Amino acid sequence: MTRRRRLLWVAGALLLLGTVVAVVHVGRSAWDLQQALTVATEDAAVATTAVAEGDIDGAERAASRLVAGIAPAIPDDPVWSAAEAIPGVGANLSAARRAATAVVRVGEEVAPTVFETARRLTDADAPAAVHALREAAPALSRAAATQDDIARDLAGIDRTALIPRLADGVERVTDAVDDLRTAMDGAAQAAELVPAILGADGDRGILIVLQNTAELRTGGGITGTFLELRARDGVLSLEAQRDSSDFSPSEKPLGTVPAAEVRALGDGIGRYVQNTSMTADFRVTANLAAAWWQKSGGSAPDVVVSMDPVVLAAILKAVGPVETRSGALDQSNAIDLLLVEPYRTLDQDAQSRYFADAAGAVFTAVTERARPLTLVTALAGVVDEGRISIWSREAEEQAVLAGTAFAGPLARLEAAGPDAFAVYFNDATGGKLTPYLTVGLQTRSGVCRADGLREVEVAVDLGNTLAAADASSLPLSVTGGGAYGVKAGNIAPTVTVVTPRGWFAGGVTLDGAPVTSVDAQDDGRLSVTHRVELSPGGSDVLTFRFVAGPDVQTDGAEPRLLHTPLLAPVDVRSGRIGCPAA
Repeated sequence: MTRRRRLLWVAGALLLLGTVVAVVHVGRSAWDLQQALTVATEDAAVATTAVAEGDIDGAERAASRLVAGIAPAIPDDPVWSAAEAIPGVGANLSAARRAATAVVRVGEEVAPTVFETARRLTDADAPAAVHALREAAPALSRAAATQDDIARDLAGIDRTALIPRLADGVERVTDAVDDLRTAMDGAAQAAELVPAILGADGDRGILIVLQNTAELRTGGGITGTFLELRARDGVLSLEAQRDSSDFSPSEKPLGTVPAAEVRALGDGIGRYVQNTSMTADFRVTANLAAAWWQKSGGSAPDVVVSMDPVVLAAILKAVGPVETRSGALDQSNAIDLLLVEPYRTLDQDAQSRYFADAAGAVFTAVTERARPLTLVTALAGVVDEGRISIWSREAEEQAVLAGTAFAGPLARLEAAGPDAFAVYFNDATGGKLTPYLTVGLQTRSGVCRADGLREVEVAVDLGNTLAAADASSLPLSVTGGGAYGVKAGNIAPTVTVVTPRGWFAGGVTLDGAPVTSVDAQDDGRLSVTHRVELSPGGSDVLTFRFVAGPDVQTDGAEPRLLHTPLLAPVDVRSGRIGCPAA
């Protein structure tokens, strides 16, 4: 072997050895990173549970373990950096590093602010809590901005280039980061708003409007009970309450209602107190509620808050059982005792008194024994479901509220993005049959047309679980008794689908057969409405089809779908639209 050949052989051997060492190094680092991410997921779950239970020390220990376990495993050397540039393999290595870095950043840059704020709120009385929250506002705002930055980096990872196992892991991390992003945004906004609303700067009048979801309206249910609270330095007192039977219909609407909603649902939105939440615009709902309250002799509220019985159940989780004239009410029995049993056993006046009594008992418990952190934790889920809406008379506060989950159905639709549709339900039965209504939702999208315009279908699967034999035995307050043109036992939901801006109607079908609809435009959004009537044991599928206008920019992503908060969880699915055979 010549000297030249020996040198080439040695160089090749060294290159091969270096490659093997690099591969082993990268492989070991990747394995360490994968193991650390697995453990980190467990520690993150422990920390989340600990915060919810008020165990801040336990949450800090779990977060410290998370950072200590994963930070050393994040590679920071030239070999790994070079490997990230390799086609195919590199995308996976980069994604793993970015996901791990995101977890560490949450643990080091966001979690400490959460823990410090939670520690100050734990066991604090109301005055101390509102002032602690106000003092924490700047830090929470910075933490929320950091969380936004972390979420944006994860969103930039192309999951289609990843192996399935890593893609699943990145998705789990991304989902967790997005959930925390939503929570941090909410916490920062709450710290800015809540102290003033709860009277940190002077007395505030708060009008609570309770929606009865046994009879559906766009925002949740009919407006059944009003409570006036007075907030003084974080302390709430119940000043007055009334139920819907105290309000007579008005000959003229008490406020301005969007013309598109009047066209689809009638002018009863502004003339009957029960229909206050029939509009998707919570600003309209709040002004109508305030007008009804003032018409009955109440004071003009500074703040209007809407919520439903599911929220009351969540509050009961935080404050514990309360005693009513009819017995104990707690988280486990609240829905049944508020929305089912009263309508089976009590007359209409007694139903109203019972609901008002229960609501008053719950809010009295809040004023007397609620722990701020426990209450906030208990309400997190119902806020995300859109069951609490808030309006403020103060322009600056309202401007902040407008960008939050508390701004009502229409604002939530705006915030959901340009691909978001909404399905709203309004009951036409005149009874309380929603507990017997089942709902399934599906979106289907795709391109079938020769002009390349995207189409979306929104399918609404409706069912009536009431047995035919029971229909005749239920009281008129449950079935409506046919007084509104709906046969006793039948459920008649009016379904409205609202599109993003720039979309057009493509027709509505009921179980595959074309049906007529009421179409209206408001601020560039199309709303399409159709009413169905479900007999006991019956079911229907109502399908709305839409076509994107030529100016609509779509990226092929599945449309988002929002809906009226219902009593039971709704199965929301997605799929591809079925194109007819050529």
